[in-house]
Amino acid sequence: MEQKSTEAALSSTLQLLSYVIIAIGALFLAIKAGSLPASRWEPMNAGTFPQIVFLSVAVLCGIATVLEVARNGFPRASLNVALTRLSRLKPVIVNIILFTCYMIAMPWLGFITSTFIYLVTAQTFLTTEKLKALPVILCVAVIFSAGPYFMFSELFNIYLPRAQW
Repeated sequence: MEQKSTEAALSSTLQLLSYVIIAIGALFLAIKAGSLPASRWEPMNAGTFPQIVFLSVAVLCGIATVLEVARNGFPRASLNVALTRLSRLKPVIVNIILFTCYMIAMPWLGFITSTFIYLVTAQTFLTTEKLKALPVILCVAVIFSAGPYFMFSELFNIYLPRAQW
């Protein structure tokens, strides 16, 4: 019975944590959307609708957090159980960190370079036989970094970020 209550407390803790993280991310994106260029002919700029959506998400997460705490109180989970559960999520956490670095690096490195580095790094981390899989990893990274870039630029006339160096 103790295991069940500890798991329930951990789930509640992770749920509250996810609400807070999503709210913070939505607030950050709302601020970034406000910096989109304004039009001379439109009363609202390009970032108005995204700002409304992101602020609504942040408010809903705030309400969900308050309601969860009011209904169940603050969750109590032991640090041991949380760390054990967190260690099982290592590939997911590493991939989220790599993807965040990829998104941060894209404006400076450009789409092709940052996508290539991200794909090689993520695939190398996730595969078990690193040396055997290296040719496949490199082929996949080249195809999926250069392919979409040229497809978007040639077919759709949409230019993805270019390197600033």
